[in-house]
Amino acid sequence: MKSLRTIRTGVQSLDLFLGGEDDPGIPNKSVILVLGEPGTKFEVFTQQILFHMLRTGATEKVVYLNYDGRPNEIVDELSIYNYQLEPFIVAGEKWKFMDAFSARIAAEGAVIGYQSDAGVDLEDRYAQDSLRFFTRRFIPEIMEYDNICTCIHSASSLLRTNSIESVSIAIETLKYVVRDLGSGLHFILMVKNLHDPNVEVLASHIADFVFDISFGRVGAGKIAINFSVQKAWKSVLLPISVPMTIDRKGIRLETTVRV
Repeated sequence: MKSLRTIRTGVQSLDLFLGGEDDPGIPNKSVILVLGEPGTKFEVFTQQILFHMLRTGATEKVVYLNYDGRPNEIVDELSIYNYQLEPFIVAGEKWKFMDAFSARIAAEGAVIGYQSDAGVDLEDRYAQDSLRFFTRRFIPEIMEYDNICTCIHSASSLLRTNSIESVSIAIETLKYVVRDLGSGLHFILMVKNLHDPNVEVLASHIADFVFDISFGRVGAGKIAINFSVQKAWKSVLLPISVPMTIDRKGIRLETTVRV
């Protein structure tokens, strides 16, 4: 198989923005940190890219490790933008959730007498340990595939119960494994301004790309949302910021050609 230099996200203008006309897309085997402020829909932006990649055949499988929220909640929110995940979930699990959230809530809920309907085995020794779930389940899972994209939603949840040193080692392990895979893009979500600034700097240092999605200045009764690329691997792209819009058709970047 021909070695891929870049992978198209399925969003043409974004691919041109990052890779140019000669080689549009994001470099193969990239680990992408998506820093986002709450309310900017930074998680939906990432899910939208993954959905497009499945629909256009840019990837064969998505493994989505969710620490924040139930899978059905993610599916329901994406349906607002007319992105229907159900066919990909049913069709051979082309989109596969690894539900660390329900496992943790079911286990912790049992301690306080809450009976969850999550259907999770409470004897699972990884249920309450977010980092072990990552290292013992998520990493072995993605190593089974050659063409795969992944998302960790989110590193902020890992950092709530684990040290920055252990989480950084986990991310570096992911990056090491990714380099051995055939192809794919790998996203790590992190809530911006939630952690010590040094935590964001360290995560940015480890990642190949850093996307930042933040609120801008208020004007004409509206709050602006800005998308910026702060770090780009295998690229001469300089840091740049563009406005971002959200409507029923999804999330778009206001470049010269709309994403």
